[in-house]
Amino acid sequence: MRTNTPTLFKALVIIILLAPSAAAARGQTDEDPCAPEAQRSSQLLACARRQYAEASSELGRVRSDFYDDLEPRSRAKLKAAERLWLGYRRSNCDAEASVYEGGTIQPLVHLRCMTRLTRERSAELRAQLQTLRGN
Repeated sequence: MRTNTPTLFKALVIIILLAPSAAAARGQTDEDPCAPEAQRSSQLLACARRQYAEASSELGRVRSDFYDDLEPRSRAKLKAAERLWLGYRRSNCDAEASVYEGGTIQPLVHLRCMTRLTRERSAELRAQLQTLRGN
């Protein structure tokens, strides 16, 4: 079986050139999913994912700073507390989102819950760190 390379190449170029216009025709753009005018489910979910990732990164930084200031025994206790907190966060957000079981809003409610609790935990650890440092 022999392939016609020039024809295959031309078809590939046409597909690549038409793909961006097809996406625009469906209303998909590279707009910020967290923009105030973003209202489609896909945008809201993308925004929630980004906000959760940002909150998780912040928690990681705060946790690391706090951990560095602790004595070894306190570090072990913090690790244990964090493991339990992660389980609590997951269970709590699962329960909160279960009200919308099977609905398209369920993942959004779950992510927003995870973000909210993650930000709250960051604030708790930050306050404990400030107390530890005498600020």
